[in-house]
Amino acid sequence: MGREDELVRLQEILRSSSSAAIAVVSGMGGLGKTQLAAKYATENKAKYPGGIYWLNGRASNLAVQIIYKAEFDLHLPGLDAAKERLQESAAIAKWCWDHWLPKEPTLIVVDDVADWAEVRSLMPVESRFRVLVTTRQRDLLPQQHTIALKRLEPEQSRSLLAALEEVGRVEDDRAFADRICAGLGNLPLAIELVGSYLRHDRHLTLSEIWERLRSNGVRDEVLERSPQYEMAAELGVRAAFDLTWETIEPEGKRVARLLSYFGLDWVPWELAERVMQRVEGEEYRFGKWKARLENASLVEFEPERIGDCRLHPLIQSFLRDQPEEEEIRSAFVKEMIAIAKTMPDNPTTKQVNQFKGLELHVQEISKRHIAELEEDDLLWAFVGLARFYEGQALFRDAESQYADCLAVTQRLFEGDLGMVALSLNNLAALYDSQGRLSEAEPLYLQALQMTQRLFEGDHPNIALSLNNLAYLYKAQGRLSEAEPLYLQALQMTQRLFEGDHPDVARSLNNLAFLYKAQGRLSEAEPLYLQALQMTQRLFEGDHPDVARSLNNLALLYQTQGRLSEAEPLYLQALDMRKRLFEGDHPDVARSLNNLALLYKAQGQLSEAEPLYLQALDMRKRLFEGDHPDVAKSLNNLAGLYKAQGKLEQAEIYYQQALQLCEKFLGANHPDTQIVRNNLAYLRQQQQSIPPTTSSRSAFRRLLRPLRRFIRFLLGCFGIRSTR
Repeated sequence: MGREDELVRLQEILRSSSSAAIAVVSGMGGLGKTQLAAKYATENKAKYPGGIYWLNGRASNLAVQIIYKAEFDLHLPGLDAAKERLQESAAIAKWCWDHWLPKEPTLIVVDDVADWAEVRSLMPVESRFRVLVTTRQRDLLPQQHTIALKRLEPEQSRSLLAALEEVGRVEDDRAFADRICAGLGNLPLAIELVGSYLRHDRHLTLSEIWERLRSNGVRDEVLERSPQYEMAAELGVRAAFDLTWETIEPEGKRVARLLSYFGLDWVPWELAERVMQRVEGEEYRFGKWKARLENASLVEFEPERIGDCRLHPLIQSFLRDQPEEEEIRSAFVKEMIAIAKTMPDNPTTKQVNQFKGLELHVQEISKRHIAELEEDDLLWAFVGLARFYEGQALFRDAESQYADCLAVTQRLFEGDLGMVALSLNNLAALYDSQGRLSEAEPLYLQALQMTQRLFEGDHPNIALSLNNLAYLYKAQGRLSEAEPLYLQALQMTQRLFEGDHPDVARSLNNLAFLYKAQGRLSEAEPLYLQALQMTQRLFEGDHPDVARSLNNLALLYQTQGRLSEAEPLYLQALDMRKRLFEGDHPDVARSLNNLALLYKAQGQLSEAEPLYLQALDMRKRLFEGDHPDVAKSLNNLAGLYKAQGKLEQAEIYYQQALQLCEKFLGANHPDTQIVRNNLAYLRQQQQSIPPTTSSRSAFRRLLRPLRRFIRFLLGCFGIRSTR
């Protein structure tokens, strides 16, 4: 590419410093900023044993990209817990940088940055990181950190064109070659397009290509410093694109137009092919068109991502100017909605990895295609991503999706409408899950009142609103207000859905949990059993809902003192969660803790101890030592040691648990008071009990010399001692 000087300058900027060095490669579209960054990364790979990571700077989910790199490329320990604790994606991203592994020099490439203020706030600060930014913006950073790419020199442009056209026409007619390159603004992207066009027709002369470019609007060279340079240069790229576009067969054009509907990120060829199959049938395959578009320089590809492709932003904009492919656009919208509908709300590690990288493409629906959506699909343009983010504890990203959904439905539909009510419910449920109960209640009430006005009699949306409001009241301790709502919701879902249905199972679980909280255990049991049996029929194999139902029923049996019945359920739940979640996970730690509690209740203290220790160690890894869940494990382990008579160890763990509870929950929180009372009772017990066996043994050892002296005196007087 003829960018050797720029590469040297990049190396100078990114040399060691006291903080994370940042280098910016700036310039208009088509100058080869991304290619320069890729060349630097390739040539300097050995200098970054910590790895080289690429981020899409134009996408709105930069923080999520960072989190995904940490989760799936690094498998960073403690990340799941950090997500639950910090909630805000920007804070989680910062945590990822602070804990990035290995702690070696690492290169972060942020390509095509549009909003530098947001990007800068998400970048690492440690000196082991180097950040390479590409952008069209000028003056992003001071001059000493910036490489402002200029157009290629005439000799460089000519060499690039010669390498691309392959036949020798450039060497035979340098004058026309220079004229062509100058008319294209000496932009690498435009020259690549023309080179591909020349390679397509080996008999075409340079004078002929120049005339075709002129007919498409290209003029003689415009000076780089001229105010019209960027406009003229982009016109040159457009003219080069138009020439190349003429050589593409109709079917290839349809494939390229399809790719333009996706977001500006890597697109799996398999996914694009699946969209086309909605139009052409399941037997359709891209075949030669992948290589054809790549060879024409219309799509970018990398050897390391052989199954993916990407469009240059300029190429995407040119493609979107082409005549609309209505069938293909409709198929794209339907495929993205289908993906949104399958995004799980409680994703396992495997599921997150499966959907990673698709978010930007799904977001295109809410950005560009809302007007084309059928009413039933409107919410899914937002809700699929929102649930997916919420299930990963990325609450701010989820809130953004839910809030946008509510705003869109309120704008599109005046007055009462089911879409608005569902949007209210979704946002309220998110607030509810975060403990923002005062913000959730008015939204739940609006949603319930709206759905009751909209639908006479039974309706799933009314049952949903009843369940949600009841759950909120239960969380607020308003149990008598929650019960009639739960009962109405259960009876309504049972009338609405014959046989098994997730909504019925959910209502059964909710009502059972309320009865348990009220101490009505005999009424809770049949509901828990029905819920478990139903989830097992609904979900084959392992599923988080099945594990949760097993755990709920086991906890009820333990509360009833039916310990032998609780044990196999706890074991099943633990084994299932270990299969569902790789490595450390809060649900696995919770199951370990529950099983240990059961063994302690059974008096099997030696079996409980290793489980308590595993749960404690896992929570310390997950939450970096400080978290209320760690305090719970410390308190439980202290209780075990107290039961074993290891009072000194118990006191140490109670003290640690109390410190954490006071730090996170405050001195007056019920959990803090429980731990404080446990510690006080232990100390009272220590003062009231007689000396321990070890204390008596030590005392006897002190008396031995005195006893020997007394026996010696008695022997002197002929008196025999007895034991």
